Amino acid sequence: MSEPVVDRQQITLFDQRPFFERALVHGVQSGVIDRDRLTSIVNDGAKGLLQIADFFGTQYLRPNIEEARTRIISLVSLFLEESSSGDLDQAARSLRDNSFLSHSRGGSEMLKKLWAMPEDASYGILAKPPQKEFLAEWSLRSLRDYRQELAQRQDHQLSISATLWFAKRLALPAADLSTVAVDSVVRSALLVHLHGKEPLAIPTASGLLQILDAIREKGVPGKGRRLLADLLRELPESYLPVAQRELRRIETEDLPRIADRSRPLPQLLQELEPLYYLRDFGPEDAGLFEAAACADWQRITAGKTDDSSLLTVFVCLAADIPAKPVLGRAAARALIVKARRDGFKRLPVLGFIHALAPYSMQDDLETLWKEFFPEAHTVLLDAADTTLTDALDFLRENCNVV
Repeated sequence: MSEPVVDRQQITLFDQRPFFERALVHGVQSGVIDRDRLTSIVNDGAKGLLQIADFFGTQYLRPNIEEARTRIISLVSLFLEESSSGDLDQAARSLRDNSFLSHSRGGSEMLKKLWAMPEDASYGILAKPPQKEFLAEWSLRSLRDYRQELAQRQDHQLSISATLWFAKRLALPAADLSTVAVDSVVRSALLVHLHGKEPLAIPTASGLLQILDAIREKGVPGKGRRLLADLLRELPESYLPVAQRELRRIETEDLPRIADRSRPLPQLLQELEPLYYLRDFGPEDAGLFEAAACADWQRITAGKTDDSSLLTVFVCLAADIPAKPVLGRAAARALIVKARRDGFKRLPVLGFIHALAPYSMQDDLETLWKEFFPEAHTVLLDAADTTLTDALDFLRENCNVV
């Protein structure tokens, strides 16, 4: 009986060695890398290892040396596998023709470019970890993690660029968009075109209410469809997926709610306002939200106004769990675990504040959250805190954990 045939790709799938090691062994076995080249790689690796150990700690402590070895192999593997698309022959030739340290620098440059890209879909980043801290974490991550994060950040960059195009089209200064969720700007731009009433401009809260009322009464007018079609024809092709994504949300989620007459307009405004970017929100607009929002704010915060209770509500929202002004120890641990797995997000809290908080409190609450978030993000997501001790202590000091 003949032996089953297993191709090289199938074997590679089960090979858990770093890609650099696989490429090196392949190069030596195939004759691509000779003894002199192998000696050069070993010598360069020793130099690079000490440089990385010194950069992230000290070159004299054994644990730092061991960690630096892992880092430099990870950086070289990252660059090699990405640049060769996983082809061992091509990777071996790269090791033959280029210095080992150039591969390490290549991996480092990939991570620096990743760090420079936007972390979320907002224009203007409030909390960005120091580059050294970012490199410390990501020099130990896999190529799969890198590619996933790169795709996500490229999508954020595309959304921001598309938003700036829409903002310019509607004469909205880029400076006004600092820390704004950019999807909300695109959504507002599309809705005002669908409304079909000129001049086309980002609405105020009262303007949004008028748009909702008009669409509820008469539906989306033909003129609005034509204006939107003209807009999308002028839109650069690379930005079209961003606009189409938001348009689908409007048509599948917002328009059915607008048409539902069982929803009073004030309630509808409260539901949709966080999803749209509004202009010149002031006291005259606040009354549109205040009455409808008051009951929900009181229910979620249990009427608490102290910083600890409010920050407890905020961290729940940032971790995407039901908001409470007090957490038990087990719930706090679960929050930290979920945040590390799924992320700890700044924007949902800002949306909650703008949608439900009493208008007179919004500025102070936003300042409270913006000042708290950077440290919370760092401490709660610190992978080195494997027992969650530091994270729990942080929550006890700043929130209500009983």
